[in-house]
Amino acid sequence: MSDLLKTHIQNVLEANHADAGKIRQRITELEGEGRRIVTGGQLDDEAWDIIDWRTNEILAAGNDGLDGYEAAGKDLDPDDNWVHFDRILQDLGVTYIETPGLPESLANLVEDWALAADADEVAQVIGWAEDKIEEYQAEA
Repeated sequence: MSDLLKTHIQNVLEANHADAGKIRQRITELEGEGRRIVTGGQLDDEAWDIIDWRTNEILAAGNDGLDGYEAAGKDLDPDDNWVHFDRILQDLGVTYIETPGLPESLANLVEDWALAADADEVAQVIGWAEDKIEEYQAEA
Protein backbone atom coordinates (compact mmCIF):
# COMPACT_ATOMS: atom_id res chain seq x y z
CA MET A 1 0.00 0.00 0.00
CA SER A 2 1.41 3.38 -0.93
CA ASP A 3 2.12 6.03 1.67
CA LEU A 4 -0.20 8.35 -0.29
CA LEU A 5 -3.19 6.05 0.22
CA LYS A 6 -2.34 5.42 3.89
CA THR A 7 -2.10 9.15 4.51
CA HIS A 8 -5.38 9.75 2.72
CA ILE A 9 -7.16 7.08 4.78
CA GLN A 10 -5.76 8.49 8.03
CA ASN A 11 -6.81 12.03 7.05
CA VAL A 12 -10.31 10.83 6.14
CA LEU A 13 -10.71 9.09 9.50
CA GLU A 14 -9.38 12.08 11.44
CA ALA A 15 -11.69 14.48 9.59
CA ASN A 16 -14.68 12.18 10.12
CA HIS A 17 -13.93 11.97 13.84
CA ALA A 18 -13.65 15.76 14.17
CA ASP A 19 -16.80 16.37 12.11
CA ALA A 20 -18.79 13.77 14.07
CA GLY A 21 -17.85 15.56 17.30
CA LYS A 22 -19.01 18.91 15.92
CA ILE A 23 -22.25 17.35 14.69
CA ARG A 24 -22.96 15.69 18.05
CA GLN A 25 -22.29 18.98 19.84
CA ARG A 26 -24.62 20.91 17.52
CA ILE A 27 -27.38 18.32 17.88
CA THR A 28 -27.06 18.47 21.67
CA GLU A 29 -27.40 22.27 21.51
CA LEU A 30 -30.44 22.12 19.22
CA GLU A 31 -32.19 19.43 21.26
CA GLY A 32 -31.42 21.44 24.40
CA GLU A 33 -33.36 24.29 22.79
CA GLY A 34 -36.30 21.93 22.28
CA ARG A 35 -35.63 21.38 18.58
CA ARG A 36 -36.28 18.04 16.89
CA ILE A 37 -33.79 16.64 14.39
CA VAL A 38 -35.34 14.98 11.33
CA THR A 39 -34.10 13.23 8.21
CA GLY A 40 -35.78 12.05 5.05
CA GLY A 41 -37.16 14.00 2.15
CA GLN A 42 -37.87 13.27 -1.47
CA LEU A 43 -37.16 9.64 -2.38
CA ASP A 44 -38.12 10.14 -6.04
CA ASP A 45 -40.44 12.47 -7.96
CA GLU A 46 -43.45 11.47 -5.86
CA ALA A 47 -42.42 9.48 -2.76
CA TRP A 48 -41.14 11.18 0.40
CA ASP A 49 -40.74 10.59 4.11
CA ILE A 50 -39.97 12.49 7.29
CA ILE A 51 -38.06 10.53 9.95
CA ASP A 52 -37.08 11.39 13.52
CA TRP A 53 -33.27 11.31 13.51
CA ARG A 54 -32.97 10.23 17.15
CA THR A 55 -35.52 7.38 17.14
CA ASN A 56 -35.72 6.51 13.42
CA GLU A 57 -39.52 6.74 13.73
CA ILE A 58 -41.26 7.52 10.44
CA LEU A 59 -43.28 10.63 11.28
CA ALA A 60 -44.91 10.90 7.86
CA ALA A 61 -44.63 9.46 4.37
CA GLY A 62 -46.45 9.95 1.14
CA ASN A 63 -46.55 9.68 -2.61
CA ASP A 64 -47.83 13.14 -3.45
CA GLY A 65 -44.56 14.82 -4.41
CA LEU A 66 -42.87 17.91 -3.06
CA ASP A 67 -46.17 19.66 -2.36
CA GLY A 68 -47.29 16.81 -0.11
CA TYR A 69 -43.92 16.73 1.64
CA GLU A 70 -43.97 20.46 2.35
CA ALA A 71 -47.61 20.35 3.52
CA ALA A 72 -46.87 17.47 5.91
CA GLY A 73 -43.87 19.33 7.30
CA LYS A 74 -45.97 22.42 7.97
CA ASP A 75 -48.77 20.38 9.55
CA LEU A 76 -46.43 18.39 11.81
CA ASP A 77 -44.17 21.32 12.69
CA PRO A 78 -46.30 24.47 12.62
CA ASP A 79 -43.85 26.34 14.87
CA ASP A 80 -40.90 25.55 12.59
CA ASN A 81 -39.04 23.82 15.43
CA TRP A 82 -37.58 20.95 13.45
CA VAL A 83 -34.11 20.96 11.93
CA HIS A 84 -33.21 18.66 9.07
CA PHE A 85 -29.99 16.73 9.64
CA ASP A 86 -28.70 17.80 6.22
CA ARG A 87 -29.04 21.44 7.30
CA ILE A 88 -26.75 20.73 10.25
CA LEU A 89 -24.18 19.25 7.88
CA GLN A 90 -24.49 22.27 5.59
CA ASP A 91 -24.19 24.78 8.41
CA LEU A 92 -21.14 23.08 9.90
CA GLY A 93 -19.36 22.63 6.58
CA VAL A 94 -18.32 19.00 6.79
CA THR A 95 -14.66 18.51 5.87
CA TYR A 96 -13.78 17.17 2.44
CA ILE A 97 -10.31 15.62 2.23
CA GLU A 98 -8.21 16.19 -0.84
CA THR A 99 -4.86 14.48 -1.24
CA PRO A 100 -2.54 15.91 -3.89
CA GLY A 101 -1.54 13.19 -6.32
CA LEU A 102 -4.64 11.10 -5.67
CA PRO A 103 -7.37 11.39 -8.34
CA GLU A 104 -10.66 12.65 -6.88
CA SER A 105 -12.64 9.62 -8.05
CA LEU A 106 -10.18 7.25 -6.37
CA ALA A 107 -10.09 9.42 -3.23
CA ASN A 108 -13.89 9.20 -3.01
CA LEU A 109 -13.83 5.40 -3.30
CA VAL A 110 -11.10 5.13 -0.68
CA GLU A 111 -13.05 7.45 1.65
CA ASP A 112 -16.19 5.32 1.34
CA TRP A 113 -14.13 2.21 2.08
CA ALA A 114 -12.26 3.78 5.01
CA LEU A 115 -15.52 4.79 6.71
CA ALA A 116 -17.40 1.54 6.08
CA ALA A 117 -14.87 -1.32 6.03
CA ASP A 118 -14.29 -3.61 8.96
CA ALA A 119 -11.94 -1.95 11.43
CA ASP A 120 -9.54 -4.88 11.28
CA GLU A 121 -9.12 -4.45 7.51
CA VAL A 122 -8.43 -0.74 7.89
CA ALA A 123 -6.03 -1.44 10.76
CA GLN A 124 -4.03 -3.80 8.56
CA VAL A 125 -3.67 -1.08 5.94
CA ILE A 126 -2.79 1.94 8.09
CA GLY A 127 -1.40 0.38 11.27
CA TRP A 128 -3.82 1.92 13.77
CA ALA A 129 -5.51 -0.01 16.57
CA GLU A 130 -8.92 -1.44 15.66
CA ASP A 131 -10.70 0.33 18.54
CA LYS A 132 -9.34 3.70 17.38
CA ILE A 133 -10.54 3.02 13.85
CA GLU A 134 -14.01 2.05 15.12
CA GLU A 135 -14.15 5.29 17.09
CA TYR A 136 -12.98 7.37 14.13
CA GLN A 137 -15.40 5.67 11.73
CA ALA A 138 -18.38 6.43 13.96
CA GLU A 139 -21.03 8.82 12.75
CA ALA A 140 -22.65 11.51 14.82
